[in-house]
Amino acid sequence: MAFRCQLMRMAWTGTLLTVSVFLLAAAGSSHAALLIYNSNTPAGNAAARSQWLSAIGIASPPYVVDFESGFTSGQNVSGVTGLFPAGLVLGSSNGSAIIASGSGSIDGSNPVGAFALSHTASAILTLDLGFFPVDYLAFQDIDAGNTSITVTYVGGGTDMLDPLDLTGSGSDSAEFVGLFRNDMPRITRVDLTTTGGTLWGVDSVEYGPAVPLPGALWLAVTAFLGTGARHMRWRREIPNRP
Repeated sequence: MAFRCQLMRMAWTGTLLTVSVFLLAAAGSSHAALLIYNSNTPAGNAAARSQWLSAIGIASPPYVVDFESGFTSGQNVSGVTGLFPAGLVLGSSNGSAIIASGSGSIDGSNPVGAFALSHTASAILTLDLGFFPVDYLAFQDIDAGNTSITVTYVGGGTDMLDPLDLTGSGSDSAEFVGLFRNDMPRITRVDLTTTGGTLWGVDSVEYGPAVPLPGALWLAVTAFLGTGARHMRWRREIPNRP
């Protein structure tokens, strides 16, 4: 009887070791670069957003800022805390990030809905998520020329992306841009600058944390929990067993 109990303890220890090694192997894969999805034309927005969501592995982000409620035309939101979910703060290097509304209100271009954020082309627009770093972020870029993006990660590392050639101007010109950190650290800040025109805009900001566990890692966790449950049942069914 004691021998059988010893075998059970050895089997349980072996299972723990196997699962631990598997977890380390799954978590220790090589780092992959930041991913970016850009439609380049308004007609491609839906397809680019779908590819972005597929890469992340979610149906939709938990946080969306479309400026459609709770804001007034002409409101300056630069550096104001508490306006957006999960601690997002929108800031401008010139202290002016203005809510715009109406047809042609952003240098001749329209918001995605009734309202959008307008910004001076020569200034830097910052999406600050330092309070609640995220795994992914997207927005629609309105009436922009070349848009440069600098991404800052937890720990202070940065990626400076090549300028995106967002050529839409006038009327409905919003174009989708989606970022996914992939295996990089979580994103704490995104800085945007653009050229051309006097104003450009941002609308439909989407973001969130907690990318789902990769399939292999999830299977390992499930196996670990299942083995533990079986061991606990065995001890309950046979009293006085170690």
